[in-house]
Amino acid sequence: MAVDKEDIRDFLNKVADALDGEAWDDFLSMCVPEFEYRVTAFSYELNKDMIWLIHDMDGLRSLFNVLPEQLGRRGTRMLRQISVTDVTQVGADGRVDVTSKVIVVRTSPEGVSELFAAGRYLDVIDVSEDVPKLVRRETQLDTRELGIGSHVPI
Repeated sequence: MAVDKEDIRDFLNKVADALDGEAWDDFLSMCVPEFEYRVTAFSYELNKDMIWLIHDMDGLRSLFNVLPEQLGRRGTRMLRQISVTDVTQVGADGRVDVTSKVIVVRTSPEGVSELFAAGRYLDVIDVSEDVPKLVRRETQLDTRELGIGSHVPI
């Protein structure tokens, strides 16, 4: 499949829309079976990356199944704003590396919106078939204070 930056941007916006709408099955359908998701943040105190979350497809399915039981989530909405900054073709295997900036706004049930997180997505996307699929996503956060009970993929 021949793709350009606009195709990648459209695909990543669909991924964000699925996450925003908590359409977990739609999100997972945009991933390959061996998909890996992780959240990292750089610790200036430790001078290294911290891995906050790492899941494969089965781990994400399990996480999505328990999300409705999490306290403090009912009525809370997330909105992700993505800006694709770099798309790099990696070899002839039909995969591209994509770097995007991401801002996440959380809105409470009372309608109060606040910045939740800022960072970058480092995505590997398979574009060898008719439909792009996420192979890997690392969310590198600049934000290091998310509060308790936040298990929704950023």
